[in-house]
Amino acid sequence: MAVVRDYVSTQPAPPAPAKQVIQSKGSAPFLATVRQEDLVERATALNDADSVSVRGVRTVLEALAAFEGETWQERWENAGCQEPGRDWRQRLGSPWEGVRAKRAADESGHGIADLIAMDVIRPSYTWLRLASPRFDRIRRNRNPEFFERMVEHGATRVVRPPNFGNSLVVMTKVLARTGAPVYQLLPRHLLEYREYQTRRGQKPDGLTYAWSMLKDLGVFDASTPGLLQAVTGARPSVEEMIDSYGLGSRPVRDMLVRYLKTREASVDYSTLRWLVYELVKNFWLDIEAHNPEANSLNIGFDEGRAWLRRFMEGPISTKHRTLFTVRGLYLDIAAWATDDAYWARWAAPSFLTREDTKGATKHKRRTQARIHQRIRDLGPLLPKLLVSVAEELKAAQALLAAGTVTDQGQEFEHQGVLYRREEMSHRTSSAPRGSGRVWIVGGRFERRVNLTQLEESCFWGWALINTLNETGVRIEELVEITTHALSIYKLPESGEALPLLQIVPSKTDRERMLLVSPELAHVFALIKRRISNASGRVPLTVRYDGAERVYSPPLPHLFQIRSGSERRVMSPGWVRVAIREAITRSGLRDENGDEYKFTPHDFRRLFATSALSSGLPIHILAKLMGHQNISTTQGYAAIHDEDTLRHFRSFVDRRRALRPNDDYLDPSDAEIREFHGHFKKRKVELGSCGRAYGTPCVHEHACIRCPMLRPDPTQRPRLQELIQGLEDRKLEAEQRGWLGELEGIEISLNAARDKLSQMVRQVPLGIPAFPQP
Repeated sequence: MAVVRDYVSTQPAPPAPAKQVIQSKGSAPFLATVRQEDLVERATALNDADSVSVRGVRTVLEALAAFEGETWQERWENAGCQEPGRDWRQRLGSPWEGVRAKRAADESGHGIADLIAMDVIRPSYTWLRLASPRFDRIRRNRNPEFFERMVEHGATRVVRPPNFGNSLVVMTKVLARTGAPVYQLLPRHLLEYREYQTRRGQKPDGLTYAWSMLKDLGVFDASTPGLLQAVTGARPSVEEMIDSYGLGSRPVRDMLVRYLKTREASVDYSTLRWLVYELVKNFWLDIEAHNPEANSLNIGFDEGRAWLRRFMEGPISTKHRTLFTVRGLYLDIAAWATDDAYWARWAAPSFLTREDTKGATKHKRRTQARIHQRIRDLGPLLPKLLVSVAEELKAAQALLAAGTVTDQGQEFEHQGVLYRREEMSHRTSSAPRGSGRVWIVGGRFERRVNLTQLEESCFWGWALINTLNETGVRIEELVEITTHALSIYKLPESGEALPLLQIVPSKTDRERMLLVSPELAHVFALIKRRISNASGRVPLTVRYDGAERVYSPPLPHLFQIRSGSERRVMSPGWVRVAIREAITRSGLRDENGDEYKFTPHDFRRLFATSALSSGLPIHILAKLMGHQNISTTQGYAAIHDEDTLRHFRSFVDRRRALRPNDDYLDPSDAEIREFHGHFKKRKVELGSCGRAYGTPCVHEHACIRCPMLRPDPTQRPRLQELIQGLEDRKLEAEQRGWLGELEGIEISLNAARDKLSQMVRQVPLGIPAFPQP
């Protein structure tokens, strides 16, 4: 906060345009030293001045005159009135003692309000909160022209009445406390009020609209950042991130700062934050906790392995990434030591070996397999989800239309169901009368529900899911889409107009163009119609990049929502919640009754899987997804078994298409007879021959020994007879001493027994039968 305040305090007061200069008789210089008689005279010239208000001013001044001080402000503070609120009259000596309560309240209320309006007294924010002065009277006498223009400005903006009323009070308090004329207000004045409210643990309601209103009216310079941007501190430097962990060793701290600042030029800010977390939090803090005297990277092999054992037993899921980072630290320093003498004293042998990081590959394969199975489970559900979100949006819009035309407190019937539109009181700050929101109860809504908000949630859930399904973009690329990203490309040959969507560089710094399908064009058209202002233009919004901790310039972002009185770009967290709510409304459940979970990145994986299944070449898909390496795209797609068979058949068909047509002539009758005759010749005594078409028998018809014989189980008795005959011949050869014949008989006998075992292993199952339901 102090950094922001120092920044804005150095900015000069912006010169207001001539047509927007706001001055009035209330913008007088500080009147704390003016005499009492002159102040009373000035009070008679104020708007709505009467005897009661003038008498109140005189009574307050007379009471203050009894206290020491050179100015009325000093007397006010010496009286002890600056901080308390409700008892300020008693602290002034109870000047209205004995006066009727109503007269005392009118005189004191009018009197103190007029003194504040004339800038005689500048009470604290605490006093303004507790005393509840008559703010409307202060506004009528202090810059009334400004407040009139503020009312006109609010009428031209979609601002909820309670939010606008809070903004009026905020501006009244800021002007009363600072005493500055409106055209001299600086952003730091409003930031001081916000800081006061924050210290109290309260939201500064109305401050956001007040800030944007001052920019629109020219009080703040057009280059002044938005309130959210102004209160967000600058992203921490390397030194600040490391110092936040409180390292004990100053030399190690300085070494890590130098190392990370060297790496800073080659990585983005989010990666730099992870490097700090892994090297400082996961590695060195643990080393210091077990060895407070550690002062170098040469920590010893045993001590390093002890850290590795403790770390691998911890709950962190990204263990291997930390191991790579720590090992990279040692290897980088060893390489840099040959060029820079500073690193020579820090060079040390790494206690982490290549074997320690080999498990990352196995972990990656397991994770990828788990993700692929998840995508295979979610794939069949995607069409159901698309239909569900479309039906939910249609139903919510129809119900909202019926509820809008119904007066508050009245019942109405929609599709045979009875509902009642709730009547909201003026005191309900969440949805007062005139806020435009429709609250109903009845039907499936047991408790009252904000129908306007429900329809808004249904619309954005439908828009986000369809956009992710049609484009496959990353979540950070989704929220960066602007109206400038849509363009038309005409084909030079036919002149056909093709709508294109430009995806700005993000994770891999690769810009790409996507063809806009008719379904996606319909989504974008409805989004633009919803967010456009009265002039038909998309409002400019500033997007905060949570990873890089920076703000974008004002751009017409498509995925923007209203937050209070201003529009903001959806954050990644908001997108995830909107998708989760859409899935909850769809009612999709698994076999255990648990709700399915879709993440924005799941739609990207489903897009890649669907594209590859449709036959899109993988190198084209890699371009569409912004991948630098095709292997990354392969990891995204969950390939099914039937996809492998289909693609192989397509490959064979394409290869056949490249062969000359002469290679695929229709066979003649003689060729067909020869083909059939070949298979007839394959039939032998014990089964059939498995040799290739057109090849002769190379075993000279010794089928019992040939490995190409496919034995027929029905010929088992014949084979058993042959085995028995061979055994008889073997016995005779042994008796007669025919040793040469005996070796051949044993080879045939072993081959026959092997064929018999093959017949035994074959079990005919027949054609499977399926019972009728």
